[in-house]
Amino acid sequence: MSYILHLGHQPTDVSGISGLLNTTAIGFDANLDVNGIRFSGSRSFAMPFSLGFAAPSGDLWLGFRYVPPSGEADLITEGNAGFVDFYDANFVRIAHIQPLTSTRRYHAIARGDTVVQGNSSYSPPNGQPQWIDVRVAVGASITIDFYVDGVLQSTATAANSQGKGKPVQIVFPNVGLHGSASSRTWYYAHFAVLDGVSTIGRRFVRRTPNAIATFSQMVGSIDALKDEDVGTRVSSNTAGQRLSFSLTGPTGPAAVTAIAGVHVKQIAQAGTVGPQMVAGFLRIGGVNHDAAPVTVPSLMPRSIYSTWALNPADSSAWTNLNLPAEVGILSA
Repeated sequence: MSYILHLGHQPTDVSGISGLLNTTAIGFDANLDVNGIRFSGSRSFAMPFSLGFAAPSGDLWLGFRYVPPSGEADLITEGNAGFVDFYDANFVRIAHIQPLTSTRRYHAIARGDTVVQGNSSYSPPNGQPQWIDVRVAVGASITIDFYVDGVLQSTATAANSQGKGKPVQIVFPNVGLHGSASSRTWYYAHFAVLDGVSTIGRRFVRRTPNAIATFSQMVGSIDALKDEDVGTRVSSNTAGQRLSFSLTGPTGPAAVTAIAGVHVKQIAQAGTVGPQMVAGFLRIGGVNHDAAPVTVPSLMPRSIYSTWALNPADSSAWTNLNLPAEVGILSA
């Protein structure tokens, strides 16, 4: 079972950002990926996007890299400014991070039986990259903690006797993040949404399919997995078929203290007949190591994650020397 609820900032990962991918160097960490998301607009121009996922069993953690607008980033003048909103399955907003005109800071706000606003020590620095982490805990109360570069900046807790649910959607309203009427530019990258696992200090390196390796049992070209287009696919009509491939892309920071896990992500959809489940697998030393299969919907594609906390070949910790060179997908 994977603790990953969401990874990535590609068009197939995030709702509402088509055409905004960008390779400007400041917008992302080149050790982790090859692009980020770029926004440009005036203070009152809203450009929302969202992330959807299954409800977590534990606390929800959101992590991402943020580059505030350069020039007047700390001058918040819009009363409806919005940074990050969290919604439950009933489309009720349960918590958010909001820039306030009264303090010119970003505040954690919990929305339970009452609306509780936390104090804040965070004003965004002009054009300086930073890592944002947010924890949302929902139970008898709703708590939201807001961290920047690992330091707690704002927290709020509200009673939840009405039974509002755990978050299943995160919306970035993307409005009022600076005080200028002229156009400003800001960036997001490296979204991670985790179930019960802190995102603080945790980074994910995105590697993508390169070339067919040992198995090519599915219909369709490897190019369908490389083009970032959910409309181009490979397909399987029989359970047990495999497709495996080598990987390309960044290999991570030079100094890595620990590797917490290897994850295979696929976006899958079931047909009206044939296999209804999929899994990821690693191939190490000529042996396949399959993750548990997951049932996929037939109405629309969804992201499926397979996770290995340890090297399945010998139960050893992952290192830069034993990471798998071949991974794949399996119909079931």
